[in-house]
Amino acid sequence: MKAWEYEYNLRTTASPKLVTENHWNEAAEIEVFPKSIVLMFWKSEVPGSQAPECLMAGAIQSVENMGRDVSKAEELFEMGLKLLEDGKTDQLKRITSQIFAELNRSPIVENHPYHKFRRPSSWSEISVSFPKRTKNAVDNLDERVLNAWIGQIAGASMGTHIEGYLHDSIEKVFKTKLGSYLGPVSTFNDDITYELAFLKAAEENGANITAADIGFRWVEMIPFGWSAEYIALDNLKRGILPPESGSFGNPFQEWIGAQMRCMVQGLVCPGDPHRAAHMAYLDAQISHSGNGIYGGIHSAVMTSLAFVEADTRQILGESTRFIPSDTEFSCVLNEVLEWCKKASDWKDVMRRTYERFKMYNWIRVYPNLAAVVTSLWFGEGDFDRTMYIVSSFGYDVDCNAGEVGTILGAMGSDIASHWTDPLANTLRTYVRNLEKITITELAQWTIRAKKKIEEKC
Repeated sequence: MKAWEYEYNLRTTASPKLVTENHWNEAAEIEVFPKSIVLMFWKSEVPGSQAPECLMAGAIQSVENMGRDVSKAEELFEMGLKLLEDGKTDQLKRITSQIFAELNRSPIVENHPYHKFRRPSSWSEISVSFPKRTKNAVDNLDERVLNAWIGQIAGASMGTHIEGYLHDSIEKVFKTKLGSYLGPVSTFNDDITYELAFLKAAEENGANITAADIGFRWVEMIPFGWSAEYIALDNLKRGILPPESGSFGNPFQEWIGAQMRCMVQGLVCPGDPHRAAHMAYLDAQISHSGNGIYGGIHSAVMTSLAFVEADTRQILGESTRFIPSDTEFSCVLNEVLEWCKKASDWKDVMRRTYERFKMYNWIRVYPNLAAVVTSLWFGEGDFDRTMYIVSSFGYDVDCNAGEVGTILGAMGSDIASHWTDPLANTLRTYVRNLEKITITELAQWTIRAKKKIEEKC
């Protein structure tokens, strides 16, 4: 049916009725910019840990990190803080909009270090120097995919209680408990929701999957997002598709979101890091660009390599070949690896990380990349020790612990019963129509998606 026909029929069949009361009050209840969203940007708490958060500060901070002049946005930020203190949320909405406008048109700062690096965006540019590794056979694949999901879910559950805090405060509160579950074991987490959406899209589309296929599943399945994913979901619902959905009006485009969720592409491409990287590229561009995308590629590649490499340091070294050269992400990755090689202890690397990235938000990709690399390097494949390091390191701990847990699980590392038993083989989520699934079913679903991808290759 043509749209005009539908509207014409709607109009010609409508009959007037006597309205005794108006319904404008009901319309007024539909808030375009509700108070809850305003406060999410200005004064909120991380759901799992209650760590304090100010996304608006993070937005300004991130755009400055990307070599832009944010002085006008910072002036407005000061005004916004006063309005927040005075409880004037309606006026704060206006300031919020103005800040986003200033960030969108913020001028480039000449000679800023950010601009000396390449920032390729197309797959051909990104992958031009990636090695075309022959896919290796994987032993005990079903068991290792299951182990990888257990590692991810256990790590994320542990990390949820301390995400958004730094080492000294974490160690002061939890002391010897670090490296184990720190409170009630809950699998509710925003990170895994995007992996489930990818599996849906991959199972349906196989090797022909597109970024838009995945993005539409986000809209269908995921009720809410945070930072970059919030912006992306808002873009997607208005038909702004990848890659624009990841960059348009998105100051969080180089945060951790892609790095935290692209392990699933490694799980469906075991032993095939090149294809895992491409799948991650498709997924990551929904909500990120530039170095944010490279973070997603990196986590997918390491997960894929974990099925065919027996040493975490070997995985880390090999992963550098799948990051475009002369990018800031590549520079940071190699810098942290050099720190690890020269350090006598993981805390030495952690201290250097804190100093090097003190101007970056705790959700930004770089400090969390450092946490992941350091934990894998000094954990040396031992699940408990790696979890101890990644939890003590701080920053976005649930994301980082979920990533290293997936990699170790895929390697076949032993995950003790004190990790597995509390999970009771059950994943609970807030994803629509997937509120509860066994971890065994999740692993089987992953294998089906893998086979679907391979059908047309």
